[in-house]
Amino acid sequence: MEAHLLARLLDRFRPRYGWLPFTFLLGALACLLFSVLEVAWVAEDSFMVPIILLGFLCAALLAQRPVKPGIAWLILIPAGLAISLVLVAELWPPATVFERGVAAIAEYWRIRAALLVDRAAGWLSAVRGGGRSTETVVFALALATAGWFVAALLAWSVYRSRRPFWGLTLVGIALALNTFYGQAGLYWAVFFFGLAVSAGTYLTHLNREMEWESRGIDYSSEVRSDLLVYTAGISLGIMSLAMGIPAINFRAIADAFQSQEAVVAAEQTMARAFAGVAQPRTDEGSTGGGGMPRSFLLGGGPELAETVVMTATLRAASPADLSAFHWRSVNFDVYTGRGWQRSAERQELFARGELIPPPVAADGAAQRIRIVQDVNWLYDRRATRYTLGRPVLFSHDITVAWRGRDDLVGVLGRNNAPGRYSVETALIAATPDQLRAAVLADTPPEIRARYTELPDAVPARVIELAREITAPSAAGDGPIAAYDQARAIETFLHQYPYSLDLPAPPPDVDIVDYFLFDLQTGFCDYYASAMVVMARAVGLPARLGVGFRQQPPDAAGIQSIRQLDAHSWAEIYFAGYGWVEFEPTAPFAAPIAPALEATSAAPPPYTPGGLPVTIPERAPQRQIPWPLIIGLAAAAVVGLRLFGKRLRDLLAPRYAGLDDVQIAFARLQDGAAALGHPHHPAQTPAEFATNLLAAPMLHNPESAQLQPAVDRLTVLFNDRQYGGATADAAGLEAKTVWRVVQSSLRRLAWRRRFGRQH
Repeated sequence: MEAHLLARLLDRFRPRYGWLPFTFLLGALACLLFSVLEVAWVAEDSFMVPIILLGFLCAALLAQRPVKPGIAWLILIPAGLAISLVLVAELWPPATVFERGVAAIAEYWRIRAALLVDRAAGWLSAVRGGGRSTETVVFALALATAGWFVAALLAWSVYRSRRPFWGLTLVGIALALNTFYGQAGLYWAVFFFGLAVSAGTYLTHLNREMEWESRGIDYSSEVRSDLLVYTAGISLGIMSLAMGIPAINFRAIADAFQSQEAVVAAEQTMARAFAGVAQPRTDEGSTGGGGMPRSFLLGGGPELAETVVMTATLRAASPADLSAFHWRSVNFDVYTGRGWQRSAERQELFARGELIPPPVAADGAAQRIRIVQDVNWLYDRRATRYTLGRPVLFSHDITVAWRGRDDLVGVLGRNNAPGRYSVETALIAATPDQLRAAVLADTPPEIRARYTELPDAVPARVIELAREITAPSAAGDGPIAAYDQARAIETFLHQYPYSLDLPAPPPDVDIVDYFLFDLQTGFCDYYASAMVVMARAVGLPARLGVGFRQQPPDAAGIQSIRQLDAHSWAEIYFAGYGWVEFEPTAPFAAPIAPALEATSAAPPPYTPGGLPVTIPERAPQRQIPWPLIIGLAAAAVVGLRLFGKRLRDLLAPRYAGLDDVQIAFARLQDGAAALGHPHHPAQTPAEFATNLLAAPMLHNPESAQLQPAVDRLTVLFNDRQYGGATADAAGLEAKTVWRVVQSSLRRLAWRRRFGRQH
């Protein structure tokens, strides 16, 4: 029955020319798709699979309908652009958003659209200013759109223009460009060639057959199968030769092409505009594999405490306690569950003394303290610049990395950057009361979109713990301010003991979940990651900052920073003030950074209902019950020895060893037993059939076709069992007859069972 339904569906949706050419065309597109995925132009290129498939199917559907070409492409072009935009920008809301209603969907779209605009604007700003950008959203949109139209044009050339080689040539050109510039494997081009030749030749012949039929020309139907066999043979032969003979020196041809002046200029421009396409990171603070940025602290030797990496002095415009701030290098925004990554960025060049613009979202509500720092980097020749606060200007040429338009990531020195440099920075001088008054809804939507994202795999108990820590008090005082929520999370994490003597985390665990519930001791990366993840879980925009901790200055006012002072911390965004540093790591807890004025006092930490949330009870460690496992294994061996034969007989297939005729008759006997007429060993096949057909419930018009079918099946069985007939000769007929018998017996069995129930 299932096979019959599948056959009807395939026939119902059968495309023009049939399923075989359709499969060939999809195979040719698959070669292009796998070649693109192999190159991995952008980090998340899985959107290419639905883009190419939908482009081909939509164009094929319209091409086979009586729609004018102009109208069809008026549908295909906007559809391709819209679907590419939705998939690349992730504009389709998840199910949880749909469940919350129209308002939640509109808010989701607003935030995702703002993030898309911010990313695109940042890329455009870098390109216009002659800078360098690792932002990939524009390239991803172009890649998705190109994939849609290549697939759509292939379907249109086959099903409407009836010129299959036009569309296949376009796919081949796209595949060649991807192979040339992306260094993809040549085997995809070889496979594509074989499929393209077979598909194009076969479709061309089918078009000629349609033309012959319209003109009434007689032709042999055997030509089609012969042509397909010959074409497949020739294609396989050419593919084998292409894989086996010495390769043409394509590298020499490519070098000659790329040495042309116009090509060099174009590639340099593309390299600047799309620097994030399939390019690794090399600057400090990078974890290409998504690990922990300060993991080198674990298991480190005494040299970490002995090696001085930098010295620095501070000159503040006004007296203030700056001990709560950190020497920062970069920040991370993408939590993977196993660590941190940095999303796409753009790079902008600034000359010596040129002002770095403040963020557009800063409305000047916060006072900012200007600080001049003299830094001497001693450890290596890295270009990363370390600053206390947001940098304003440097004493040498720099490269500033941004996310979007004005979200500063970090600063690199350029032009053989010196180890000794001066930098002027600005520190937020907001008081806790000012931050407490900041409204979360005023946060720019692109900030909320980028810095509240969490992987779907984050365990639910992490999110539940974050909500418990930041829950409103039982007195019903209303919503808790974002600042108080951040302080509550920070204070909660101070309960966990600190250690650098830690085991490697188990594979395939969420690091934050492992730290909070299993290990329950950690170092700075664990504390900071936990605070950022829990802050995001309650809707606070948060990110991970890395760099070094400040050290007390000597008599000359010089700080000496060592490798052991490498550190990570959490940063929370407050509307009107920007990013504020928090210190969740227990041994380094200090008054919150905004309390810069000498008269400011650190506020008491917020606790829900006035009661602090304690560390969750450690999850019990799973011990492998080896004695139980060994005992069960021994029992299984003994049981198989004593009862193995009975078990094999019990589990043996009902009709094992029977041919089609014998199986059909055995099924007839089982069906008769279900009707209350089981087969007795003393009965001959003919007696059994006579006894079954004599049953009163078979004497009705609906069972009229049952008697000849049972008689015929009995004859076939007798001939096979006693007359020496071969199973091959009668097997097909026995299957056909059994289908007739089966449907009737099934109806009678249900009727008998229904009658008993009533």
